[in-house]
Amino acid sequence: MLRAYRVAAGAAIGAAALFSFPCSALADPGAARAWGVWQSDGTAWLAATAAYSPPDGSVIGWRFSVAPDGAPAVAQDGAPDGAVGESPGGELPSFPAVCGKDTAASGHKRVVVAVDFGDGDADAYPGERPPGQGMLTCVTGAEDATTAQLLASAAKVHVNARGAVVAVSGYPSREEGGTELTAAAAPAAGSGLPATLIAGGAGAVALLTAGAVVTVRRRSRAAAGRRPGTFPHP
Repeated sequence: MLRAYRVAAGAAIGAAALFSFPCSALADPGAARAWGVWQSDGTAWLAATAAYSPPDGSVIGWRFSVAPDGAPAVAQDGAPDGAVGESPGGELPSFPAVCGKDTAASGHKRVVVAVDFGDGDADAYPGERPPGQGMLTCVTGAEDATTAQLLASAAKVHVNARGAVVAVSGYPSREEGGTELTAAAAPAAGSGLPATLIAGGAGAVALLTAGAVVTVRRRSRAAAGRRPGTFPHP
């Protein structure tokens, strides 16, 4: 009786240990994986898209993870919900804490970009390991810069033919063969004077200079035709 009890107890402990393992140990090696993009509302991560242009002062998060069952491998560009997997882990970043209180210059915006490379066991492709830690930085971009372009301001980004992000800082390496995305350039600061006004001013100066040259030549010719000691008749 005692022996039977010990066997039953051992089986129960073994089953409990099995189910206590993280789900990463049971992750499907062939499951779809993707980079998902999110935007913080101050209390939670909300789904976003790679083509979305967040306003100044936003907090954007990217994470690589296993996509839910039935979800496409990449849904950033065409789907209304670009967040196809898990949201970034850890505490929600604070814009003032990362970017400070300074405002963006005219024609620019400042956005916090957080990058979570995902769980090394649950999300990584078999045989790959994510970088040691994520990224959290403040980036400056053009007012119309998208979440993908802002990400490209903080890391090396590769996109596929549809423009969806497939690799960040070379991870995952199997997706690095996509096209490298460049950050959107912010508009140059104006000089304070419209180009037409500058061109008009330059033309006026040229006309005045030409007139002065003609006047000097005429006076030189007139002086050369006079005899010494005489003056022109009134």
